Amino acid sequence: MNLNLFIYNFERIRFNMKIFRFLRWQFLASNKIGRYLKYAIGEIALVVIGILIALQINNWNALKIKEKEEIQTYQQIKRQISEDQKKLIQVRDLNNYHTLQFEKAIQIISSKNKTKIDSLAILTMTLSQYSDFNCSAKIYETLVNSGAVKLLKNKTISNKLQNLEITYSNVNKLEDIHWEIIMNELSPEVKGVINYATLEVVKPKKLYAVELQNIFIECVFLTKAKDVIYNKCLMEVEELIGILNDEIYLKSKGNEKI
Repeated sequence: MNLNLFIYNFERIRFNMKIFRFLRWQFLASNKIGRYLKYAIGEIALVVIGILIALQINNWNALKIKEKEEIQTYQQIKRQISEDQKKLIQVRDLNNYHTLQFEKAIQIISSKNKTKIDSLAILTMTLSQYSDFNCSAKIYETLVNSGAVKLLKNKTISNKLQNLEITYSNVNKLEDIHWEIIMNELSPEVKGVINYATLEVVKPKKLYAVELQNIFIECVFLTKAKDVIYNKCLMEVEELIGILNDEIYLKSKGNEKI
């Protein structure tokens, strides 16, 4: 309902009450008690209607405030996961680059091509690098802790937000595994083989050994698994952004009509 219409009706009630007061004194003056009682009842009814209208306005304002807060919450969620989307694309691309580099190293080791020993040394050093995704925050958990989760009337958004955070967690688990491989398997194997300062190969045979080749193969499997989970994240983020956009649009249009 339009606020101007509320104000107009309220002013009409006030005007009618003034007329009723005038009529009341007229009826009392002429001892027309019966008619006065009818008009007194009418006056009481108008007061009750006025109170109900005031309560309706108050409820309308409270509802409008809640809907604005809901829209703001959806917009905040969208901003955060949009930032996550940018980071995910970056780490996915870096991860895929590493996959290609590791596959090149496997080919060099398999072919025993000693002319590419310098390239193999550089590729071996890249094994210490890995893609690491850090999301903006645990959005759903933050909403629950702050109590703002109650503002999310669209349960599809709530459910998809929870699922996205589970997928984020799975991403981080794979990245933790990658870090453990670097620390527990790669470091002991490469230590003393390459001079880290000059990239000079100190122990060429060990550079072409099956142990290092296996680490490359292991990392290729891992980076490909990470690629799958990164793409799953991006798909979920894109879908959630679409739902958020629709919800923000519908809520905003609804507020304009009130």
